[in-house]
Amino acid sequence: MRINVADLKKTPGAQTEVSLEGTLPSFAEEAVQEVTLLSPVKADLRLKNIDGVILVEGQIRVELSLSCSRCLEKFSQKLEVAISEAFSETGDFPGNGREEEDGINFFSGNNIDLTAAIRENLLAALPMKATCRQDCRGLCPRCGQNLNLAECGCQRQEIDPRLAGLAKLLERK
Repeated sequence: MRINVADLKKTPGAQTEVSLEGTLPSFAEEAVQEVTLLSPVKADLRLKNIDGVILVEGQIRVELSLSCSRCLEKFSQKLEVAISEAFSETGDFPGNGREEEDGINFFSGNNIDLTAAIRENLLAALPMKATCRQDCRGLCPRCGQNLNLAECGCQRQEIDPRLAGLAKLLERK
């Protein structure tokens, strides 16, 4: 997802608005959970030239397929994330100009590649424990039945092993 900033670089204080739509590479390596994109990533962005630094701000929208952390069923979730990233041309800052320095990403030429910045913002916005719904009952710890679909009949009463001797006394009566 690239943006041409040739005209924007020429005029300090200039700004422009762009809308992008595209796909991203797989999240398989970075995400703790299985994440699949169900729709193209859409971004509505405002770009500003602030003394040679291009500030990119806006919203990213995408629909994802996630696995519920309780019942393991797949479900879709729409995600809307705010983005705010600063970009500067290589050579405007001391150092090798390849790595991010003080929150500034580097680019060369007239195009800024937003793919990495969009991926990072989406990954940061993913829920730690994705659930298909707030009242998901999960799986039975004994037999593995999805409790959202049906009851399993397993005994739910857990007896603390330290008190098992007392339970035997109650059974005798």
